[in-house]
Amino acid sequence: MEDAMTYLKQLTLDLTNNGKAERQVVYNGIPARKATFKAGLVLPVHRWFRLTPSFGPDLVNEMLNAMGASASDVVFDPFSGAGTTLIECQIKGLESFGFEINPFLQFVCQTCLDWELNSEQLHKYFQEIGNKFQELDAQFVEGDLNNGKLTTPRIHDPFRWWRRDVLKSALVLKLIISQSGFPTRVQDFFTLALAGVLVPDLTNITLGRLQLHFIDRSNDDINVWATFSQHTQTMINDLAGLQKSVFRRTSYAYHADSTSEIAPRYPKSADLVITSPPYPNRYSYVWNTRPHLYFFDFFERPRQAAELDKVTIGGTWGAATSDLIKTVVIPEYPIVKEVIGPVAERIRQADNLMANYLLRYFNLLAKQLLSMERLLSRHAKLAYVVGCSRLKGVYIETDVLLAEMIEGIGLGYRVSSIERIRRRNSGKDLHESIVYAQK
Repeated sequence: MEDAMTYLKQLTLDLTNNGKAERQVVYNGIPARKATFKAGLVLPVHRWFRLTPSFGPDLVNEMLNAMGASASDVVFDPFSGAGTTLIECQIKGLESFGFEINPFLQFVCQTCLDWELNSEQLHKYFQEIGNKFQELDAQFVEGDLNNGKLTTPRIHDPFRWWRRDVLKSALVLKLIISQSGFPTRVQDFFTLALAGVLVPDLTNITLGRLQLHFIDRSNDDINVWATFSQHTQTMINDLAGLQKSVFRRTSYAYHADSTSEIAPRYPKSADLVITSPPYPNRYSYVWNTRPHLYFFDFFERPRQAAELDKVTIGGTWGAATSDLIKTVVIPEYPIVKEVIGPVAERIRQADNLMANYLLRYFNLLAKQLLSMERLLSRHAKLAYVVGCSRLKGVYIETDVLLAEMIEGIGLGYRVSSIERIRRRNSGKDLHESIVYAQK
């Protein structure tokens, strides 16, 4: 990425589409270390769980400032992921709530927001876990993964995901936490600590740009307890630091589908929406959290991951791909037909699957915008972080297409700006952008 000072500029582009008015695109370079997950790796609470494709806490603050957030505003994140928006709002004392369709990520988000646990008591619980681990880890052997004494994750080919010795020790640690008799919130805290190091530290994979990649770790020095212990101490220290200041819980994460009209209602209407839906690049949050979903028993059947991917925005792995390739997806809303239809037809000339994928993606985004309306105040403001992509050689200007949809969907929004904040690693003309809109 170019230096932010040289990259910072403003440029009006002629984005006229079928007679629509020109739209101003602002180029405002934000360093990747601030715009992406990287900033969260060194910040309290944000570092408890690494979700590589998530945006950074600094970007949340950038959007809050740009939208003129006040202390009385309620913030909503319909794609809350691991909770960056909600965590940052709680740090600032802003009331917020979010939806997350992935049950594991919702667990991560909700657990990251519980700061009322006593840090001194957690140290005592942690010591108990350590003592019990030293005792039980020596008693269990790798053969117990096959005889039912330890429940192996019901993911396809588990021993491709984990070395047998590592899986044995990780399952012993999980067993100790779940059978500890500690209060549920305490068990959740230590479960999250284990989840925070499961991938990639304890698993035979590395984190790629779009998906997990299997690697050979047969000769790696992997110490389950040392890895877990270090991360747990960091989390407890973070809590101790937070408890030195006055705070109250202001954020809540629901396990819910943001495209559903029957999703839960928060007691108050949201004034600001700060979010980042999946990009149209076939990255699957379900695929990339499969080790967690199965290891921690959120899923118990091998096909559950594929079933969830079939209903998520952007999901195209496994059965989701099989379903898309067999049909012809059509626009479900007039604005999708008008704005996305022509782009999809260009793609369809080369690949039916990717044309279907694009239409399904924007159909669901339109549905989410409409479903969200009942949760918002009359003068709500929106900030959507999205990424441009290429599908079969066709440039998908996601920010501009989304802006046209927001204005044309009939909810009374006006897009105030499209702010392109950084170039994505995968291409010089692929940008990440913030689309701002308000009524």
